Amino acid sequence: MLNASWTMHRGMAPAAVYAATRAAVHNLARSLGADLAHEGIRVNSVSPGYIRTPMYDTFAPGESGREATAAVVPAGHYGTPGDIAQTVGFLLSPQAHYIVGQDLVVDDGLIMGLPR
Repeated sequence: MLNASWTMHRGMAPAAVYAATRAAVHNLARSLGADLAHEGIRVNSVSPGYIRTPMYDTFAPGESGREATAAVVPAGHYGTPGDIAQTVGFLLSPQAHYIVGQDLVVDDGLIMGLPR
C-alpha cells in the first residue's frame, strides 16, 4: 500500500512538484502491482483528501484556515486518519483480492467538486 494524494488527480498551482511526485508514487504502485501480482502480492495506492492531522494544521492554521479548505470540499468537511485507516484496512483485506494497481481516492469529493 502506497500513499499518493488527491493532488495527482486535480492540479494545485503552488504544489506542482508535490503533485508530480504523488503521481509517480501511484505509477510505482501500478508498476509493482503488475510485477508482483503473479506472486499473490497486491499493490495499490490511496489518495487522501484533506485529512485533519498536525501537518494539515500547519497547512491550514486556525479555524479560518480549516473553514477555507473545507469550503472547497463538496460535502464541506475534512477527513480523519481513521477514514484513511479504514480504507487501507479494506484494501489489505480478502474482500479486495481483485484490486491491484489501483488508486483509491478518499477525499469526500474534493477532486470532482468546485468550491461551494
